[in-house]
Amino acid sequence: MSRRLHIAYVCGDRGVRVGGRSGSSVHVRELTEALRGQGVDVSTLAARTDFEIGDADRQVVDLGRQRAMRQTRKALLNGATRAGQRASALETYSLMINQPLGRALDRLHRKRRVDAIYERYSLWSFAAAHFARAARIPYLLEANAPLRAEQKRYRSLENAAAAERIEAYLFGAAAYTIVPSAELRPYVLQRGGRPGRVRVIPNAADPQRFAPRKAWRGAGDPFVIGFLGSLKPWHGLDYLLRGFRHLRRRFDGYQLLLVGDGPMRGEIEARLRQAGLLANVRFESGSRQRVPELVAEMDVGVAPYPKMSPFYFSPLKVFEYLAGGVPVVASDIGQIGEVLHHRRTALLHPPGRIMEMVELIDRLRKSPPEAQRIGRAGRRVLCRRFTWKRNAERVLKMVASERGIDRRRTPPAGRR
Repeated sequence: MSRRLHIAYVCGDRGVRVGGRSGSSVHVRELTEALRGQGVDVSTLAARTDFEIGDADRQVVDLGRQRAMRQTRKALLNGATRAGQRASALETYSLMINQPLGRALDRLHRKRRVDAIYERYSLWSFAAAHFARAARIPYLLEANAPLRAEQKRYRSLENAAAAERIEAYLFGAAAYTIVPSAELRPYVLQRGGRPGRVRVIPNAADPQRFAPRKAWRGAGDPFVIGFLGSLKPWHGLDYLLRGFRHLRRRFDGYQLLLVGDGPMRGEIEARLRQAGLLANVRFESGSRQRVPELVAEMDVGVAPYPKMSPFYFSPLKVFEYLAGGVPVVASDIGQIGEVLHHRRTALLHPPGRIMEMVELIDRLRKSPPEAQRIGRAGRRVLCRRFTWKRNAERVLKMVASERGIDRRRTPPAGRR
């Protein structure tokens, strides 16, 4: 009987809480579970975890909870009162996580051979790539965003030269670099990625977790507009709130369901209160267990992204709307317009066009048969092309191709 494949999944980014509720956390969990569903043993090594009660994963090593790392972080942050000092201290801490990460991989490999390493790209993590090269095992890198550019633009990047060198090292070391959208491919290639080894694998959803929609409201019944995701400016929440005001003027049965949390929560509540609409909006935290049932309450799922360039996102919310058979109204931007077709599997509008979004939502409310047709068509597309199972299968094909190369390169034990 052949031995089960063993993959080490590495996430050295403290901003991605393995086991948490953010889109990035969901991505980690869904892909690792899909790999396990393919008969693979997955061991996860993370810089930070945040498991919900009863959802802890014993196959996850939390490097940040080790006593030495807790003490290190406390010492580095002690006295760092200015923003620049704090940013520099956190960057130093993230670099220092490479030491326990390397040791953890070594222990894991000695206990039971690791056949491949799959890492979610983070700014300061390089130990996994180094270990894979030394152990002669395949190293796959998943780059979900131009992190170095984002850090410099939106936050603070004190050690820019080091971040650039680490990024180039990782992109060059990876047997394959996986990106969620075609917009990210040029970024990777321009910064050291191997031509022909950058693969686009969009986000996905598990249709088995989302029951296909069966009940549809009539044209005069209350109508729920659903938004799933973090409450952050670049998700187009300003446009959604302004559009909701227009929709309420047309029909007082419109309700808004916001599933998620984030820095805009207070601002959103204040604006709704001022407009007299707070009673017509429901906030939900969006725990993993409840997301499918909350999506089932939506009559339309929206993704009102503003005009952005480049738009490198692969919106998880869109795929989960599709999985639930909920008709989608979204901005025609980036990957959204590539995977969905206007009037067939979604209703699309130019980004930032509030009144066009309003018209499309109102159109679905007035025409339940069209909403039903689009929702069912969207779910069919998802089941064929955008499932976590399919993504896991693609990853395993890459691993298999590289393992064959590694076996041919590795000399017999007695000749090393």
